[in-house]
Amino acid sequence: MKKPLKVKKRRMKRKGKRMSENISKKRMMRKLIFESLFQLSVKDVKLEDILFTFEKLNEGVRLEESYYLEAKQYIEDIYKDKNEYDELIKKYSVDWSIERIGNIEKTVMRIFIYELINKKEIPVKVILNESTELTKTYATQKAAAFVNGIMDKIARSQASIM
Repeated sequence: MKKPLKVKKRRMKRKGKRMSENISKKRMMRKLIFESLFQLSVKDVKLEDILFTFEKLNEGVRLEESYYLEAKQYIEDIYKDKNEYDELIKKYSVDWSIERIGNIEKTVMRIFIYELINKKEIPVKVILNESTELTKTYATQKAAAFVNGIMDKIARSQASIM
């Protein structure tokens, strides 16, 4: 009787682990960005205050330098372009004023609108999935579906522009 072929599972696990580690790091980065930017939805706050919050949050997590620098860039750019992102949210959230949309949902959408516009290397499907998952972390399944619906409309509009 022939012996069954052995598949090199060990190597495959390493690759999978490395990829999932990167996803986990990116997800953690997004959570820190979210937690830092959330205050922007609640009150008028300066960029320096948001970056200070980010620094404090990062002390407990210690993002690798590349993720740390990328997160700071996200925060600075989203802060600068917040009104532009809010206009997109208004445009595609039919029958909902921006004031009526929850702060969690607005903050999540700002982060992922930033990614849709500025991070072309990230597939749209990943952006939509991550926005849904982040919303579920901080809000309800219903809120996640709401965010996904608006983000899908925005993604389609951005695709038709490019």
